[in-house]
Amino acid sequence: MPLLFLHHGVVNAHFSGDGYIDQGSEEYGPPIITMPAGTNVNAELGKSLVVTCQAITGSSDKFSTIIYWLANQQFIEDVFEDGRVYEGKEIFKSGNGKVIIQKYLRFTEVTPEDFKTNFTCAVMNPSGSSVKNITLVRKKASFSSTGPCRGNCKDSSRSWKLAYRLMTTQRKVQ
Repeated sequence: MPLLFLHHGVVNAHFSGDGYIDQGSEEYGPPIITMPAGTNVNAELGKSLVVTCQAITGSSDKFSTIIYWLANQQFIEDVFEDGRVYEGKEIFKSGNGKVIIQKYLRFTEVTPEDFKTNFTCAVMNPSGSSVKNITLVRKKASFSSTGPCRGNCKDSSRSWKLAYRLMTTQRKVQ
């Protein structure tokens, strides 16, 4: 059984491996995190982002499993008091005899500090727990195939024409 405690505003969890199974509980198994698949998530500076944590609960009773996100071993709402980063609600799905739990972490805008933060998804039930540490990796800004227009441009072809005129005018002057 995982032990979770709060010390000076920091959540400390002690786990036995990636999932601990109670020997006396055949009905349950520890949860297994299936999403995200890796430990790195691509993020673009200044853009919004949603990271979903999904796990097979290992239990037929959805109310016995909890899922939550941490940032540097602290609760999300304590680290991001301004609400820029927040957790969604728990979502339960069932199918093929399995119960799946999900909770997303939403960034309204990714900042440089987010790339230095260790995000953790933790899922627990009476039989054990699983944790996954996630790091945001800087994704290079993508360029629009419609031209140099960014943001709220009304006519990107007009912007291209203006850019072309400026380039050809500069060549003639030189």
